[in-house]
Amino acid sequence: MSLRDEQGVSLPELLMGITISLVILAATLAAFNTFYGNARDQDERFDTAETARNALDNEARQLRNLAKRLNNTAVIDTVAAYDLIFQTSDPSRTWVRYCLDTATPPASAERGRLWMAEQSLAGDAAAPVSATMRGGCPGAGWTRVAVVADHVTNRLGGQDRPLFAYTCTDRTSACTSSGATYDQILGIAAQTIVDTQPGAGAIELKVASAVHLRNQNQAPNAQFVTTATGGRTVLLNASGSSDYEGRIFSMYWFKGTMPTSIACDQPTVTIGDAGQRILWGGTLIGDGVTLSHAFPAGDGNAGTAKNIGLVACDPGDRYGTAGIAPGPAIAVTIPSGA
Repeated sequence: MSLRDEQGVSLPELLMGITISLVILAATLAAFNTFYGNARDQDERFDTAETARNALDNEARQLRNLAKRLNNTAVIDTVAAYDLIFQTSDPSRTWVRYCLDTATPPASAERGRLWMAEQSLAGDAAAPVSATMRGGCPGAGWTRVAVVADHVTNRLGGQDRPLFAYTCTDRTSACTSSGATYDQILGIAAQTIVDTQPGAGAIELKVASAVHLRNQNQAPNAQFVTTATGGRTVLLNASGSSDYEGRIFSMYWFKGTMPTSIACDQPTVTIGDAGQRILWGGTLIGDGVTLSHAFPAGDGNAGTAKNIGLVACDPGDRYGTAGIAPGPAIAVTIPSGA
């Protein structure tokens, strides 16, 4: 072997090798940086989606434990596409609000923030939600407020993708137009569209849930007919009454003076000056699905009209009425004697 074979590489060859290595290393690092950035963005998106999922899971648990109505008072205060206020059945009957804020920085249409607000009303469970609590999301006067989901893009680009959707007893959303019919809401669906980088990267992620409001108890539909059965006696028949849950519990009949403070969970009867039974401020003449009532002479001659009213109570302390304000009066004519 000659010495020429052991001369090694020349300087230009060494520089060329270093250059090629640097190019390969730079390409590798660029690819790694891209992969790392994509993975970080994906992790951030998935973390945001998981946070939103946890928020909706919590909301679903609270809705499943919607408070039972007490004395017919409302337990759902606000129903809207991006705002919901309701009362839970925990011992303090907590009011809860979920609302989407897209107006208060750092919130925007590209970074909507879902707030949860809670107000415990222990010792004063019947107190209503105040106007300030219903104010701009999340409102004022709540015991605790927190952002439970971020980067919510339901309203991005002028789009209207409601956070909440409602189903009523008639399978439409008609009952959401008035607080007087909120008790007819049977189901609430919620969806959050989340995107940490709107307009770039991966597309939005959708997180959704739906809840059947098992504690929503509908008031009975009370109605009755009368049949003369001889003498001054009529048969009062409320068998045509109905209840959405199919569980009417008690029927109470009134004559003349109608009740003004109905409370099905407090059926206390007192005796009036004339030996009349007084229930909820009305003159009670009996109870049951049917009642045979003989009009005494003190009610007037045959052909005289006497107002009759009916209260139908269900086991959930909801009630329906017939012949009692605010509905129209129902007059029954005293039949002729035998």
